[in-house]
Amino acid sequence: MRIRVSENGKSLNVELPLEDAQLAWQMKRLGNKNGNMCCTLETAWGEHSPLRRLVGQSINMDELNFFAKRLDSLTAYEQGVLGVYAYEQRIEKIKDLINLTYSMQGLSLLTDFSNPEQVGRRLYMDKYLGISENEERRIDFLEYGQKILAEGNCNILPYGVLVENGFVMQEVYHGRTFPEYWYDTGETVAVVEVKNQAGDREYLYLPTDIFSVDRMKSRLQIQDLCECRVEEIHNLRLPERLVPEPKRLCCVEELTYFNELCQKVSQFDPEQMERLAMAAEFVGAEKYTDITYVAEYLHEFEIVPAVHNDEEHGRFLVEKSGLFEVDESLLPYMNYAGFAADKREGTLVDSRYMQGGFIGAVRACHKYLEYQGEFAEQLERTEGSYNEFCLYSPLLGRLDVEEEMEEVYPEDLTACKKQIMAAINHNQWLESQPRGLMHYFHENRAVAAKVYAAWPSVCELGGKLYGVLRCETNAPLTEEDIHVLKDYWTGQMSDGWGESFEQYPIRSEYGDLYVSFWNSGDSWQVMTLEETEIQQEAAMTVSL
Repeated sequence: MRIRVSENGKSLNVELPLEDAQLAWQMKRLGNKNGNMCCTLETAWGEHSPLRRLVGQSINMDELNFFAKRLDSLTAYEQGVLGVYAYEQRIEKIKDLINLTYSMQGLSLLTDFSNPEQVGRRLYMDKYLGISENEERRIDFLEYGQKILAEGNCNILPYGVLVENGFVMQEVYHGRTFPEYWYDTGETVAVVEVKNQAGDREYLYLPTDIFSVDRMKSRLQIQDLCECRVEEIHNLRLPERLVPEPKRLCCVEELTYFNELCQKVSQFDPEQMERLAMAAEFVGAEKYTDITYVAEYLHEFEIVPAVHNDEEHGRFLVEKSGLFEVDESLLPYMNYAGFAADKREGTLVDSRYMQGGFIGAVRACHKYLEYQGEFAEQLERTEGSYNEFCLYSPLLGRLDVEEEMEEVYPEDLTACKKQIMAAINHNQWLESQPRGLMHYFHENRAVAAKVYAAWPSVCELGGKLYGVLRCETNAPLTEEDIHVLKDYWTGQMSDGWGESFEQYPIRSEYGDLYVSFWNSGDSWQVMTLEETEIQQEAAMTVSL
């Protein structure tokens, strides 16, 4: 669904549906703040767009995005029927459009009458949403079609005949909280059903993020997750033994860790899910942080289902695993049990036979029970609870002047500070991640626990423009922490975010400007604020 929207004197084209994080970024581009989802619909493309009657109105993009997801569940034919019906019935509310997606039974749009039997079949299918082989043989579709058309519930239009055959508009959506709808079933691991104190229900589709949680809280009209309770967990893909009781997720921290687990296993197939359940039981993982860690290192486990002793295990290794080439004439003399025992003792630290089969690990079991969820993406943010810590590094610019590149040094880049900052803020790669660059940080658990978010920025120090990494911290950083953070920021500037950023021109009154946060010069380095002051004092001393 392609539309054009405007607000605050700005306009942009949007392709729906979007993830909540992407939708939040688009609303920020329009200048909306504090989760405001309202804007004006300027254009709705499509021959039979159901939004034609809404053009010029103020719309709620959260509602419209849900409608776009619902629309994706319909066939091209059903979308055409919905668009025609919505236009002819002058539907001007997104609420009614959403309900229409749940009410398509009994609506038909006939455009081809060359085969009367097929017309009857179309009317029957739209009425009953399917047909059995027995009905296929028994029903006279020609007669059925003639009967329905003779009843007169038809509207002849320029683009076909709209037929209502038992159509009833369903009131599924009441205008505030959305009904349950599994949109991305390929990625969704579990659905958490929550209810606020007023009895309104909403759903979180795990894995989720803070943007989706914020949208859910807005619809439930609550400020914090503690104002609602988990009613039920609809498990889509997890082994049942890994699914928590609803009361366990009433704590935001536990919900955060369970969500991290769902994120980690979202790409697992059923076999990997079962292997995970077996490995978690083997090491004694009961906390979701532990199960997440086991999932991360599932490749370290040797799992052979349906073998329960060394004899069976050895036979599997020799005859079925494909790991060894053995002369078949030697099989009668093979000591299978001894072979399995030797391999186990030589390659695995911990192992045993369980009900599901054999399992072993290359590390001691307790080593898989040390992760405390330091890398988990928070689902709720407490404003004002973070301090700022910054790292600085010299910027270098290149100005495209008549197709020739001229270097622009930090002293001269100060004149383009606003344009550079605007280009940074326009970067969707970062804005769709609530923790900024910390979303991609996996180097050190201690640093991850202390640094909630990290955002690229620029600032002027001593008449020069510096690149800045603004970090939101919840605890003081040690020298080792700062060293780790410097290395990570250097890598992001040279090969990650910074490498991408320097490829795009920034419009300035002097021409197209390309800004590099990193360069290979001997004087380039990442510094704390104190270190920049020392460097500036040293430079002043030399100049004197």
